[in-house]
Amino acid sequence: MHRPGTCVPKDLPARFIAFAAMSSPEDPIPEYRCWQLLATTSVGRLALSVRALPVILPVQYHLHGRSMLVCLGHHQIPERSLHQAIIAFTADAIDPATRSGWSVHVQGRSAIAPRPAAHAACGQPAAGQIIQIQPGIITGHRVTLCPAIDSLRTADAHTTHRR
Repeated sequence: MHRPGTCVPKDLPARFIAFAAMSSPEDPIPEYRCWQLLATTSVGRLALSVRALPVILPVQYHLHGRSMLVCLGHHQIPERSLHQAIIAFTADAIDPATRSGWSVHVQGRSAIAPRPAAHAACGQPAAGQIIQIQPGIITGHRVTLCPAIDSLRTADAHTTHRR
């Protein structure tokens, strides 16, 4: 059965509609558990606006109490896009065997963090470009990957393999 609020392509075969969503509103993760899950990994994606265009960057992060420190690595972002900007961040983990896992999303405000000492620099051209995220909203969901997409990928692999 199609879950309200999920995006289902109109031409998706009926047998796949029940599985079209990766997660559902019934699968929320409590906030305290979101923080625990974020502590188990150190790589995520940061979404922000740069020169009025949306940008999504892979980043490394560290939890510092109930805030996050995010290293932009080799990405050089104008400071005006980082100081007091509304941002979004996500991290997740998917088990390739079970095709399931979790995803945590953070929305908040960023601030430019003090530059690290020279010995702590990451060696990238933008070394020292670290922001602090003060979360406003943190949500998480259990994730089960879409069997319809897996079926399409399998069919494409068989077609490609036969050529």
